[in-house]
Amino acid sequence: MTTNDEATTVAPATTVFDVSEFARTAKGYHRDEIDLSEFEKHGLEPDAARLVRVLRDLERSTMARMRNLLVTATHKDARVTAFLSTWAYEKFWLADALDAVLEASRAEEDLPADEGHHRLTASERRDRRGTIRRAISANFAGPQIVAAHVTAGLADEWITQAAYRRLSSIAGTLSTVVDTALQVKDRHLRFFQEEAERRLAASPKARRLSRTELLGTAWPIGAVERPAEERSFFERIVFGGAEGREEARGIGALISALPGMTGVGNSIEAKLVP
Repeated sequence: MTTNDEATTVAPATTVFDVSEFARTAKGYHRDEIDLSEFEKHGLEPDAARLVRVLRDLERSTMARMRNLLVTATHKDARVTAFLSTWAYEKFWLADALDAVLEASRAEEDLPADEGHHRLTASERRDRRGTIRRAISANFAGPQIVAAHVTAGLADEWITQAAYRRLSSIAGTLSTVVDTALQVKDRHLRFFQEEAERRLAASPKARRLSRTELLGTAWPIGAVERPAEERSFFERIVFGGAEGREEARGIGALISALPGMTGVGNSIEAKLVP
């Protein structure tokens, strides 16, 4: 007999986010919207350029993230997979826009090498699993793993949007680029939040899986593959100082306020603050 906790579907609910409209109005190719001559003339400050590079690489990591998601039961959820295809398309073009800024400014040439050893912490061991191990593990988790994926997506959006806002504060010339990115990502956040809240509220198993996912993830998603020094830079520039710590505290509070996530936000906040 199948219990409610093991059910293969989420309890029916009215959804607000229109996935079909999202696909019809996908935002791509932003280079025409950016005044690249500004960056050609004046370049970028090193910290701003380095944060642009980190964000570009995180946006580029989307396909690897899709691979990890789609070897699980998430690929059977039509609503989520329909969203993810457009989500990946939009993130590709955000990475391209950031790449255009780096090309025009030539700032990347003067940045420290984007390589080096990775952090090898026990708490992130799950995040380093290969595709096969993820598929096997997810088979035991069942369809409620979808809740863990959308909840992690929501937390990641809160974190990366904070990084974009920080980028705008340290380089005013990037305000148009940042505004474009935040407009695109706002729809991503709305979808993840709606799905996460609905799924977490519906199932104790979904809540357990989501807690495990959030506590074992390196933030932002994709950071586990980045060199340790680049991760330290991201944490320092985005969440260092009084304003950064307040931003991290706010993100932690938002996460802990999700159904069944009490206290999880405190752990993520601690990971974010250098």
